[in-house]
Amino acid sequence: MKKFSAGGKVTAVTALLTVLSLSFLSCSNFKPFDRKDTGPKIYLMTGVNQFENGDFSMGDTHWGTYFQQGGSCEVNYSGNQAKIEIKRTGGAEYGVQFFYDGIRLYHDGQYTFAFTASSSAPKGCEARIQLNGGDYHAYAIDVVQFTPEEKRYEINFTMTEDSDVAPRVAFNLGKIPEYDQNDGKCTVIIKDVSLVLNNTIAEAEKGNGGADVVRVNQVGFAPDEKKIAYVKVQKNGLKFQLLDQNKNVVYEGKLGKAVRDEMAWEYVAPADFSQFNEPGTYTVRVGDSESFPFKITPSPYKDLMADLLRYYYLARCGTEVKDDVFGHPACHTQPSTNMSRTYEKDTLGGWHDAGDYGRYVVPAAKAVVDLLLSSSGYENSGSVMKLLDEVMYELEWMLKMQKEDGTVIHKVTCSKFPPFQMPEEEQKNLYLSETTRTATADFAGALAFASLFYESDDYDIKEVMLDAAVKAWNSMQNGGIPFKKFKNAASIDTGEYTDNSSIDEEYFAAAALAVSCKNKEYGKAAWTLRQQAPSDPEHAWQEQFGWEQMEGYGDFFIIMNPEYFPEELVAQVKKAVIDAAKKYQANAKKSGFRQAQAKVGWGSNMEAMNITILLYLAAQIEKNPAYLELAKNQVDYVLGANPMSRCYVTGYGSNPPQHPHHRPSIAKNQPQPGMLVGGPDQELEDEFAVNLVSDKPPLQCYVDNYQSFSTNEVTIYWNSPLFLALNLLYK
Repeated sequence: MKKFSAGGKVTAVTALLTVLSLSFLSCSNFKPFDRKDTGPKIYLMTGVNQFENGDFSMGDTHWGTYFQQGGSCEVNYSGNQAKIEIKRTGGAEYGVQFFYDGIRLYHDGQYTFAFTASSSAPKGCEARIQLNGGDYHAYAIDVVQFTPEEKRYEINFTMTEDSDVAPRVAFNLGKIPEYDQNDGKCTVIIKDVSLVLNNTIAEAEKGNGGADVVRVNQVGFAPDEKKIAYVKVQKNGLKFQLLDQNKNVVYEGKLGKAVRDEMAWEYVAPADFSQFNEPGTYTVRVGDSESFPFKITPSPYKDLMADLLRYYYLARCGTEVKDDVFGHPACHTQPSTNMSRTYEKDTLGGWHDAGDYGRYVVPAAKAVVDLLLSSSGYENSGSVMKLLDEVMYELEWMLKMQKEDGTVIHKVTCSKFPPFQMPEEEQKNLYLSETTRTATADFAGALAFASLFYESDDYDIKEVMLDAAVKAWNSMQNGGIPFKKFKNAASIDTGEYTDNSSIDEEYFAAAALAVSCKNKEYGKAAWTLRQQAPSDPEHAWQEQFGWEQMEGYGDFFIIMNPEYFPEELVAQVKKAVIDAAKKYQANAKKSGFRQAQAKVGWGSNMEAMNITILLYLAAQIEKNPAYLELAKNQVDYVLGANPMSRCYVTGYGSNPPQHPHHRPSIAKNQPQPGMLVGGPDQELEDEFAVNLVSDKPPLQCYVDNYQSFSTNEVTIYWNSPLFLALNLLYK
């Protein structure tokens, strides 16, 4: 194969690599980063109590209660003890559970779990340290009886299973008949709780070798696209090599200037090999460090896009799904009722929203619009038809969620999130929520926009969609559904998708209706609504494309169809989009990975893909290719060019997620392919993340474990913007 070189001949390669390997890790010409001070790692220290609040001096910190089957209790924290008044034990030993989250167990660790307890009357307790999810099986367990005499209890055990960095310590104080008196009603006192490691063990830090240093899009590149790997460095001036599958050097170049990345706590230099365009499988090497492999091929995302779309078929509710692994019979076929169960409504159909099996109108609207926007760039008529058929399945369900007065029911779920089981096993009652203004506006916008795609001979539903959208819009104008922040009923514990305002959703709806109805009156309504948008910095519109902020979709319709909107509105929207794009450019200049987010929160990978939509719009306004290049950088980021060297799509790349928070994947003990996980969340919004990555930089606040729902869950509205980004950017 021909060898390419950028900036010099390939000479003395062996000598160069020797120098690089010696100097790469030892040279430190850059200013070090300030890191979080998390104190000593007590989890690995022998003879030290892992319980930060085992004496209850910090009140309820780390402690909590869980009830099932009618159990209830009240807990008072005072005098360095927890006083648990059990009112009803419920129908199982875990009917009343007093628990602690915040310890770690390492494989081969020898532990002593101890506590002191008493009870006003004899009371059984199942004391256990368990897996906090899945089948909740115990690593250590003992059933004891508390009495009025205070006693010290000890459980000695060895952790024979894989390390668990977020187990749960549980005192099950529910129904234990053989040990309970007085039906279990009593007051239990617990104090001096401890977990001590008794032997020395080594912490296993899993790494990816050189791929932790040289990070690249692991799916691949088209020959004529820009191609960059991102290298963790300790000085400038290093060189890189592109290797083929036989480890032959086919291209050489010099790394670009390093960027100090405060989101990654490292200096990162780009390895740009865009000049090389021969198809094949390659790696990038710097010194002794080598990236994961990737392909250069004319259609690098063809298979990925097929699986991203197939995800929706596998997420279908209410019908038989055919697949060798993830197939299942029709699920959730039971009637849906209001909370008082005084009426029933047909809600069969739709997609399961995320890692659970609820169905929600608000996020559905975002997913639907993303997929429909993708259809204009999808590969061929057969693929487009498949896409439109799949979206139709969701739209038909959305139509069922509209009431006679035009308002729209916010969601339908069971009362609680189900265990980690297949969807047909969730057979409890389905409950309809109240109607909301946000759901009604999102419904109006999504159905109006969808009507533009279903006007061929193959579909006979265009007028039904448009009539439903207009009816929803009119219900809002008639005052039938004032805005109110959605909140679950007291007995419901599933997702809320609540919002602080419905103005952005109404703006999106007005813009969609203007385009679908070819009616400038809706365009004027969009202009009026934009003037009502919050102006304070905390709530001001950022031209976003998320379920909570839908104004970006209104912007998209306005920019692409200016003839239906006031000139002042079009001008204002264009300026707002360009201002946002420039903000993302400024953020990217501070990032070694050209990452456009200034911070990462829940669903950061979705936000990265949402940003690509805005940058695409900015490129349409100014015809500036730099916006498109930055958009493609965001795609590279989620596909492996990140500090985790993680391709965040299941089943793709050399280092994809293996344990997504997705019930079918957990039930089948293998990841369903083609799902974009949430990604790093520096807010640490689940106990697993708090326990494992609190000392990590923002872009490494990610855990590949199904217990970390804030970083590793999947959703219909995370897959959809990635699918859209690939269609917009790689036609």
